[in-house]
Amino acid sequence: MTSRGYEDSALPPIVRELVVPVGPTEAFDLFTGRIGDWWPRAFTASGDALAAVVLEPRVGGRVYERAADGAEQEWGEVGIWELSARVALSWTHGLRTPGATLVDVSFTPDGSVTDVRLEHSGWHADQTADHARFAQDGGWTQVLESYRAKAI
Repeated sequence: MTSRGYEDSALPPIVRELVVPVGPTEAFDLFTGRIGDWWPRAFTASGDALAAVVLEPRVGGRVYERAADGAEQEWGEVGIWELSARVALSWTHGLRTPGATLVDVSFTPDGSVTDVRLEHSGWHADQTADHARFAQDGGWTQVLESYRAKAI
């Protein structure tokens, strides 16, 4: 995992930035430790049967969803874990074509608020349709609006 995305990406990174009205520790904890509290059910394989979304808090930790019946769906793996500052994930969730991408999220304090920056990179040439779905307003924009709403 590089410091900011994959250098050989065939498609440009998707970047979303937002401000949340909490400090970086709380913003980081909400994004990582409480991801199941805000992640939209419509953006899971389980839908209404979703029981949990888990992001294990360590390098090498799994990111996955668990349905009410116990079935699990892998989303990715933690590659960088910098408490209260940054988390980077090898990401396969929502991809319809093979190959992991990289989701890199940073949390920068700005007075009493936190600037959150998500960069989704590492796209392969055959992932053009996936890239378009994540880039549209119904992709990361909608997911991060759910995150922001939970932070208020």
